[in-house]
Parts: sequence; structure tokens; C-alpha cells
Amino acid sequence: MKLQRRFSLRFVFLIPLLVSVVLSSVVVKSHYDLVNRSISAEYDRLKESLWRSSKVISALDYSFTNYYRTGGNILVKHNTFLENDLCKIWPIDAVLRTESKSNGISAVDINYMLVGNEELCDPTSPIYKRASSQVALAPVLSFMHDLDNYLIGIHYSDKEGYIVSSPDTLAQNVTSEYLDTMKARPYWRATDQNRGEITVSGPVNSMVLGKEMMSLTVPVHSEESYEGLISLDIDLDTLLYSGDKLSSKIRIIDRARDSVPGSAFWVRELVFEGVVFNHTIFYDFDLEKEVKQFFSQEKYSLLIILLVYIFSVLVLFYVNTNAERSHFRDLAAKDPMTGLLNRRGFEAFLTQSTHEHTFAVAVFDIDNFKSINDTYGHDVGDDVICYIADQLEKNIRADDAVARFGGEEFVVYLKGYDEKQLIRSLERVRIAISEKSTEVIEQGFTVSGGAEIMGPTFDLDFVELFKLADEKLYQAKTSGKNKLIY
Repeated sequence: MKLQRRFSLRFVFLIPLLVSVVLSSVVVKSHYDLVNRSISAEYDRLKESLWRSSKVISALDYSFTNYYRTGGNILVKHNTFLENDLCKIWPIDAVLRTESKSNGISAVDINYMLVGNEELCDPTSPIYKRASSQVALAPVLSFMHDLDNYLIGIHYSDKEGYIVSSPDTLAQNVTSEYLDTMKARPYWRATDQNRGEITVSGPVNSMVLGKEMMSLTVPVHSEESYEGLISLDIDLDTLLYSGDKLSSKIRIIDRARDSVPGSAFWVRELVFEGVVFNHTIFYDFDLEKEVKQFFSQEKYSLLIILLVYIFSVLVLFYVNTNAERSHFRDLAAKDPMTGLLNRRGFEAFLTQSTHEHTFAVAVFDIDNFKSINDTYGHDVGDDVICYIADQLEKNIRADDAVARFGGEEFVVYLKGYDEKQLIRSLERVRIAISEKSTEVIEQGFTVSGGAEIMGPTFDLDFVELFKLADEKLYQAKTSGKNKLIY
């Protein structure tokens, strides 16, 4: 009998693997969607931050433009200092933080500085008077600078060659050469050309700050005169920092200077109304970092999938082992040719059965079987044996049993309510075998049998029962065959 596994070894390993691949694909897709949502959220945050910055600089532009000619001389309440042909002016903190402050409102830090040539420190010079009319708005720069952590500084650069800057640390690095060439610089001209709009420049690496920054500039006009510009500097590292939500970095480039790299994904152009952008943001995909983050974030899901795979393989192995164990039990208890019980299996069946009613043990034997083998060959002889096995199984109930004891000898166990019922059943089986035997060989064949009928209180073992039935079979064989002796 050929060993039949319930599942092949290929099935045992490949099907759980296929399921694991499907589950892993779901995890990968879920992680991809999460990264997608995180990138989208970061893009929205980035755009919102830039939009806020544009609103800040627009508000400053409005304030400077409309407050440009305000009278007064509040520079007298500032410190002045001449150094290397430069005039530096900064607020007297105690005065500006308390004077004219509403009662009950806490004082705030004011941090700005004016830087210009020597004339800026001369109260009689036109530049001093011009700066004095504008410096009232300088605290606004300080307030605006503290709105967001990515804002490095806010500056007002005047056409007369001075700068109002917050925080003051930025103004301290201004040189007289820078002031002399300020109006010749590209950003000054580009800002003037985009009148009524905000101009975005960068990213550039600031030698002074040691950071990559981007600037938003807007021109300040008095009627048709270009008076100066307001610049808002943004720390790109802080602006683009996404924490641990993303493994790779979001970057921004100026398309006029740089091209989008091959590692760029989710490429989007920045477009705001009233803002002159020539910039693109993208996700700079780093495969190694993405893989590391994937395994870091999904390690528990992947561990569960691995455990599911191992468990599935073990379950299938267990099923196969049980199938093999059952197969070997069948080998020990069944006849390989017919699939009927063999002698050992039949004895085990009788041992496990409860004999609450009358029962019969019958032995059937094919008449003249040697002649059939000699005439038709052993293949036909095997067909005859299989035919009888089939007929016997068809004519007994589920709680009865039939066995082949080798050669052409078959043993049947039948339960019944009385002896007459059992005799009728056994005769029916014998006649059915003989009548349909022509289906196997043309001349047909007959069977003989001997049966021993016992009540529920019998005290004989199987060997004795079989011996009694076999003796009656012998009587049937020697008294004409094709009959059942009981």
C-alpha cells in the first residue's frame, strides 16, 4: 500500500510561506500608506509654515509701508556705538520694556539692532532722522521673530544703507563692505522686480550662521519709490525636521539652480498666491534608512507573521504525521490488495466490539480458485478476490466487519437479533456473490462458507470461533460446494 501523505512536503512549506508573503505584503502596504500619510502631513505642515511666514512678512510690509513717515524721535532712547566705521544702535531694554506698557501686561524681551554707516549715529543727519521714523516698528520685528522656532531672523534693509535686524546677533556680523554693496546684490534687484509679491531665495549655506537657510523678501515702497526690503530668514533644518516619523529627509531646492535627484519621491512644486516661488519639495528616499525603519516599526508584526508561518508548518507536519501514523496502522491491520481488515485487524475489531446481541462469524472461500488462476491467470484471480471483497463490503452494515485472511479466504462478522436473521443475511451475501460473478469471468464462480452463530453470553475466544467456522467451511467444501454450513 503506497504511503499517502495528507499534504506534500512542498505544500507544507510553500503554502504557509505564501500566506506569510501575503501577510507581509499587507504589512508593507500598511507601512507604505503610513509613510505616505506622514509625508503628506509633513508637506502640509511645511506649506502651512511657509504660508505663516509669508503672512508675517506681509504684515511687516504693510506696517513699514504705512508707518514709513511717522514722526518722532525714539532713537534717543537707544544705545549707540561706533565701531569700524559702523554705527550700531540697539534699545535700552529697561526703558522700552516698561515705558508706555499697559498695566497688567508682562514685559517681553526686545532684541533688535540698527546697523549703518557713521551718519546713522549723528542725530542731525538725514539717515538718523529717517531711521528714527522707522525704528518704532523695530520691536515688531523682535515679536515676529519669536513666533516660530524655524525663524532665524527678520531684517529691514533700507536704501540709505542701514539695516534693522532682529535678533541683534545677526546685525553684529554686518560689515561696511556689505552695506556699500547691498543694493547691487541679486536679491535686492529681484525683490524690486517682484513688486507686490514675496520673493523666495535659497536654499543657501550661511557662513555666518553655519546653517542652510532660505529667505523670503518683500519690497517696501513709498508711492513709486523703492525704499528698502524686509527679509525673513528661515532655518531649513528646523523647518524640514520631521522627528522620527520619517527615516529619509524632506528637501527643498531652487529649480533654477538645482535639478531634482533620482532619489526624489513625492515631488511637489511650491505654489502660493502672491509668492514668487521657483522651488520644489521632495522626499529624498534613502533605501537603507527606509529598510531599517521598516523593520524597527514593524518588527512585532513581522515576528507574528514568522510565528504564524512556523505554527502553520508545525500544524501541517502534525497532520501529516497523524496521516502517516494512521497509514501504518492500516498497514498493520488491513489487507493491502483489498483494503479489508487482515487477521490482526479483525482480531482487534472483535476485541473492541461489544457483543450485546447474537452474532455470527462466517468463513467464505472461493470454489475452485486454483482452477480460475490456472485458466485465466493470476491477474484475473486478483480481480476475483477484489470483486468478492467489494461484494462483502456492500452487503454488510457499518457496525459489521469483513476481513481477508490470505489467499481466497474471507471472514465476516455480522450482528443480528436472532439466528434466523443472521442465516438469511449470510445466504443473501453468498447468493449475491455467485449471481454477479459473471461480471468478472464469463462462466462465473461460486463460494462456500461455514458460520458459527453465538449469543451475547459466549465464552469462546476468536481462535476457537474461527476454528469452528472453518470446520463448517470444510464440510461445505466436501459436500458439494456452493453452500453455507452453520
